[in-house]
Amino acid sequence: MNAALIGTRRGAVHARWLTAAPGFTVVGVAHDRDERTAAALAARHPGAQVTSDALSLVKRQDVDLVVVAVPPTACEEVVALALRRGVRVVCEMPLATDRDTALRLAELAAESGAPAHASFQWRCNEALRQARSRVLGGEVGEVVAVDITLYDDSHLGPGTRWPWRQRAGAGGALLELGTHALDLVRWTTAVPVWDVGSAWTHRLHDTRRGPHGPVPVEVDDVAQVELRAYARDTRARVMVSRVDPERRLTAVFTGSRGVLEVRVDGADGSGVVTLRTGSRSVSRVTGPDDMNPYPRLVPDTALDGVATFDDALAALTSAHAALAVAAPVSGA
Repeated sequence: MNAALIGTRRGAVHARWLTAAPGFTVVGVAHDRDERTAAALAARHPGAQVTSDALSLVKRQDVDLVVVAVPPTACEEVVALALRRGVRVVCEMPLATDRDTALRLAELAAESGAPAHASFQWRCNEALRQARSRVLGGEVGEVVAVDITLYDDSHLGPGTRWPWRQRAGAGGALLELGTHALDLVRWTTAVPVWDVGSAWTHRLHDTRRGPHGPVPVEVDDVAQVELRAYARDTRARVMVSRVDPERRLTAVFTGSRGVLEVRVDGADGSGVVTLRTGSRSVSRVTGPDDMNPYPRLVPDTALDGVATFDDALAALTSAHAALAVAAPVSGA
C-alpha cells in the first residue's frame, strides 16, 4: 500500500509505524517549512518524494493511503480531497477542533465510501485490548463505574516544539488528550452513547519554554469529565493532564463481580492487567507494545478495534459537551 505522509512532527511517529508494518511504502512526505525533517523521514523509503505541496501529493494516482498528521486546524482540505478521491485516510486526533468540521468530514467519509480511520492508537495496546475482552466477557460482571486517567506531557514539556498546541482554539488537554480517553470509555465498554454530567478544566502554566522563547499558554493543562451511560446506571470519569512528563494511562473497571485495573506505560506500551474478585487477585504483564495501528489496515486483515471518523466524531462531541459545562479555565 503506497502511503502519502502529510506532516513531519507527529508524522515522524507514523513514519516509524509505516516502516515497521509489512505491506506499506511511503511514496511521499509533505512538510510545512520543515524540509530537513521531511527528507530524513523520506530517506527510509528510497524514491519517496519530498514536497511542501500536500495537495499535489494527495492527487498522485499511485497513492493508496493518505496519513494526515498536521494540526487539526489545518487538516480539513487535505482529508476532504483524499476522501473525494476515494483514498483511504488515517488522521491524527483530534479530527478537528470544532464539531462542525468533524461532522462534515465524517459525513464526507460516509458519502464517498472511502475507508477513514482515526488514529486512536491506545486501542492497539495489548493490555487495553485484553481489558476490553475481559470486560465484555463479563469477568467483572455488570460494569457500574469506569475511571480512566491519562497523563501525557511528552509532546510539550518545558521545551515544547509545538507552540501551536498552547494557543486558544488548538484544543488543550481536554480536546487533545480527552478525545483519546473518551474514546476508550466507549470502546472498552461497547456502550456507544454517554451523557456529560459535569466537567472542569484548569490552566496551570502562564507560559511554556518554546524553541524561540516563551510561549503564552491559552488553553487548559488539566481537565476532568464525568459521564453517565445513556439509559443505564453506569458512570465514568475521565481525567487528563499535560503537566506530568511521564506518559501513562490507568483504567479501572468496577463491576458487580470484581474490579479490573489496567496500567500502561506510554513510553514503551508495556502494561499490567489486574483482576480482583473477592479475595482473589490475578495480574498479567504485557508489552512492550508500539501501538502500531497499520498492520490492522493491511487488506484482508480484520479491522478489529480500528477507529473510524464516526468514532472520532463521537469523542469530539463528548469533549465539546464537556467544555460547554466546564468551569472557566483558571489562571495559573
